[in-house]
Amino acid sequence: MKGFLGIVKLKDVSLEETKARFLQNFSELKDALEEDGNDFFIASLHPDFPPISLPQFPNFIFSGWCRLDNLEELRKQLGLGSDVEEEKVILNGFHNWGKDLPKHLIGDFSFAIWDKEQKSLFLCKDQLGVRPLFYLEREGFFYFATSIPLIKKAVGKKLPLNEFFIANELKNYPPKMEMTFFKDIRRLKPAHYLELFKEKGFKESRYWELRPIDLSFCKRDEDYIELLRKTLIEAVKSRIRGKNKIGAQLSGGLDSSAITVILSRMINKKDLHTYSFVLDEFTKGFSELKIDEQETQNEIIQYAGLIRKNHHSITRFHFRNVFEELEKRNEMMGGLIPNDAVWQDSLFKEASEKDGIEVMFSGFPGDEGVSDTGSFFFMDYIYEREYLNLLQYILEFRRGGIRKIRNYFRSKKAKTFVPDYYKTQALRNLLNPKFESCFDLKDESFKFSPNYKGWIKHRICMPDTTFRIESETIYANSYGVEMAYPLADIRLLEILISLPSHLFKPKPFNRSVFRKICEGILPDKVRLQKKYNGAFTLAFYEYLCEKNHQEFQGYNVKNHLNLIISEEELLRRESECSYCQKERMNYRKEVDYLIDLNWPPDES
Repeated sequence: MKGFLGIVKLKDVSLEETKARFLQNFSELKDALEEDGNDFFIASLHPDFPPISLPQFPNFIFSGWCRLDNLEELRKQLGLGSDVEEEKVILNGFHNWGKDLPKHLIGDFSFAIWDKEQKSLFLCKDQLGVRPLFYLEREGFFYFATSIPLIKKAVGKKLPLNEFFIANELKNYPPKMEMTFFKDIRRLKPAHYLELFKEKGFKESRYWELRPIDLSFCKRDEDYIELLRKTLIEAVKSRIRGKNKIGAQLSGGLDSSAITVILSRMINKKDLHTYSFVLDEFTKGFSELKIDEQETQNEIIQYAGLIRKNHHSITRFHFRNVFEELEKRNEMMGGLIPNDAVWQDSLFKEASEKDGIEVMFSGFPGDEGVSDTGSFFFMDYIYEREYLNLLQYILEFRRGGIRKIRNYFRSKKAKTFVPDYYKTQALRNLLNPKFESCFDLKDESFKFSPNYKGWIKHRICMPDTTFRIESETIYANSYGVEMAYPLADIRLLEILISLPSHLFKPKPFNRSVFRKICEGILPDKVRLQKKYNGAFTLAFYEYLCEKNHQEFQGYNVKNHLNLIISEEELLRRESECSYCQKERMNYRKEVDYLIDLNWPPDES
């Protein structure tokens, strides 16, 4: 497991007890560093990546969890040798550029640098939040760590819960990015750094935003597509550096299929394993559609010449019951989190323990970005007042085009792209109606943007994207597996939102940009497949819903905070689908169980 925990003493209190408490939980840590004078302490979770301090910069102490994709470029800029490791490159960069350092970094990273002379701390997180980082100020100490449970273990007390966060989750609204299950633990936001000065407090600052770049060197449509294709291949390549055993989540969709084929052309196929959640004969009985994507998975295995025995089908969780699953969620995530990726835990367990996988590739967040359907591309014509292009759009899409333009202006007035989504949200709402007025809750899941590129940016950078990436990363890390998201590569995303709008036109097929990128990568049978076939990513989801519902029968909701809707009131509502009511019944109990695991908080 990789990661770190650090503590800064802010007041005249003893650090020894807190430090000893943490080391007691991780007695194998022998390489922790602390400043003379006992103002600062930091420890790494992995013996191969201890905190370091360089002779040429003795005032700096560094600990991090980093993969830099522009490592060679940084070495040249800093005049360093070709074998200088990432942590030393970062320290040299911090010495040269100070707080402008993260503007130079491309990759997945979270790190901390303590300046002994200035009594200051610098925390930094990558642009999309792949590598997690949290912090807490409490009782004269500033804690920071790569997971919430690490902070909890260092504090040694049950922390006050965040009722506003819990209300958002019960309402099925995404909370603000920095919010967590605990009132005072905050998430360092993606694309931000934090500066703490012992005498002056701390401040977060943004260092990057997803913006268009200059692509004037591209003269034809084919030039843009080829640039994207090369960048995608480079994004995959940079994430296998130094790795021997590679895994890929192969759902059967376009995103994961393309990544799997690209990997098959870069490494020895015996070192590539694929993993899919599928139905078996038993779980098919719980599925209304009784389909998954095994046919497409087999197409890719055959097309890429993969070794059949290296493909692993997952049909069940390894947890004995739903309560063991919830305890694992609490152990890994510290409690409640939106988009909790516990469903991936069984995949990571098998990949690590049976196959020795070092890095696992995911096709997420393809749908949110490079493989978006393109349905809203015409919005750029309205926003830029390109009326001739808008007229051409109407002539080409006829009634469908007029209907979408009309819906655009309706959405602008409603300030959301999916007004009907609020009806669905009302059915999913688990917040006690008596307490609705206590919280000013807003749903920005489908926040209106006046242009198409703004819509893509919103989806890529929205909290739910970070929550899922962060959660998968933490679960994988618990098994010593690194997560890789080539479709979240900022080089790819910057090109994407700089493309001419017409390239996204969903005709003759939707997801046109990604389908064009995949020419020569995927067989046409897969590349031109329909996107929606009714299959769940977690194919046995309906079975799981029924199983959990049965296991929850004897569990009585304690409702410590009185925020959870009563069972009677929930049952009076109509249901979205045949299993959705059971799904909501399950979730109210899941939330309650996680609250109970962290109850009662020590309010001191």
